[in-house]
Amino acid sequence: MQKRDICPYYKSGFCTSPMLDTPTDSVTSPGRCFKSYKGCRYYQDTGEEEKQGLEIYQPSVEQEVKFYPRVNVMENPVDSSCEHYKPMRTQRGYVAYCDILSRILTVSGAQMCSKHWQKCPIRTS
Repeated sequence: MQKRDICPYYKSGFCTSPMLDTPTDSVTSPGRCFKSYKGCRYYQDTGEEEKQGLEIYQPSVEQEVKFYPRVNVMENPVDSSCEHYKPMRTQRGYVAYCDILSRILTVSGAQMCSKHWQKCPIRTS
């Protein structure tokens, strides 16, 4: 069974739906929590799937990312406190994406974003 076939609120036999006051196992059943969970009255569709683990650093299939390996690829991810900065894992290493610019940053740009993110001239806040 694949991860997408299991209700996102099903955790270790308990239903953790935000519609419940506390997690409970009284509303869980294999028929409801696996594959047909979208019909459950405790399921809320947020419109997007929550990404976990390395999925956070990987672009989705429909998002095409163009970059030049010699200019944009880093062996190790560079972190930044800017909320518009997104590190992404690729087959060759890591690249840094800026939401404001809507493009991949160069390695030197990623390092500057990491060190001087508060002084960025295009930050909105």
